[in-house]
Amino acid sequence: MRFVTGYLIPRLLQYVWVIILGITIVFFIPRLAGQDPILEKIAQIQSQGSYLGSAAVKSLIETYKELYGLKGTLFNQYVSMWKRLFTFDFGPSFFQYPTPVSELLGIYLPWTIGLLLTSTLLAWILGNVIGGIAGYFSHKHWSKSLDIMVMLIRPIPYYIFGVLILILFAYVWKLFP
Repeated sequence: MRFVTGYLIPRLLQYVWVIILGITIVFFIPRLAGQDPILEKIAQIQSQGSYLGSAAVKSLIETYKELYGLKGTLFNQYVSMWKRLFTFDFGPSFFQYPTPVSELLGIYLPWTIGLLLTSTLLAWILGNVIGGIAGYFSHKHWSKSLDIMVMLIRPIPYYIFGVLILILFAYVWKLFP
């Protein structure tokens, strides 16, 4: 019981707090940017050669505001966003309009999870095998060199390290297309 009240519940409350805070930050940052994504979308449509009169532009702005939950005050938009999140109504995609975001999630989420699981398992297996061998032969020269190399690589962020590996395998060694 002490584990549940002393560790598990505070940890779960912290997770919930971080998720709420993260979603709130993601909600407010685009609104503080000072740009109107609807006007940018209309400008993109017009730049592709479509002519829209002022009445059509006003109608399109109202339609987009309704579709993307941008009508009303900031507080009403915030409440509407939470309602849509809890009902899994993410609306239409802004970039692949009119495809619903839930449909895009259904297409791309399994691939993302598959890649994540594969890379995590591969990293865990390789890390344990190489770490076990290096630990067993800890007095060898190559083991100490590996230890130094790992200490140099560890502070590099994963995304930068991934780009470096991609450059190495695709451009330098030409193993990947």
